[in-house]
Amino acid sequence: MYRAQYDGYYEPCSSKVPIFSLAARVATFASLVVTVVILQTNKATLNTEFRLTYSDTTCLFHSYRYMLYVSILGLVYTVMQIPLAVYYFGARKRLIEHYSLLHIDFYGDKIMSLLLGEGVGATSDLNMAYQTSKLFFDLSYVAAVFILIGCLGSAISSIFSSLALSKDE
Repeated sequence: MYRAQYDGYYEPCSSKVPIFSLAARVATFASLVVTVVILQTNKATLNTEFRLTYSDTTCLFHSYRYMLYVSILGLVYTVMQIPLAVYYFGARKRLIEHYSLLHIDFYGDKIMSLLLGEGVGATSDLNMAYQTSKLFFDLSYVAAVFILIGCLGSAISSIFSSLALSKDE
């Protein structure tokens, strides 16, 4: 894992894990930002001149609100993890290598990927209930695609967390 130099300083061998770890966190962050923006700006006018917005649908359908809340929770978790990934990328070692904190990182990534995966299917009940505004629901499916990308990025981060836990980096 390490190659020795003549002055006694050990330099880590080049590894792709830090760059992929940072890229997965950044991809998760970007996709969840897009999801939140789409959910908050999605508007449609129904045939009855009723304007359907995100705040209207949260009263009627809990799964649509769940999709937003999970996306925001994922954003908060990812924003907390990105500085650690940047440090890991720059220094080629983890900022916090305590075993219990690595467990928190590992289980946090697992839980977040599962929550984001559940948030992907949140638009199906809305589409069944209202068949009048196709554009509104098409945009909610676009948000579901971006939350799926965030789920995949979080799952990849979870793999790198498990590598840190097993010390096989």
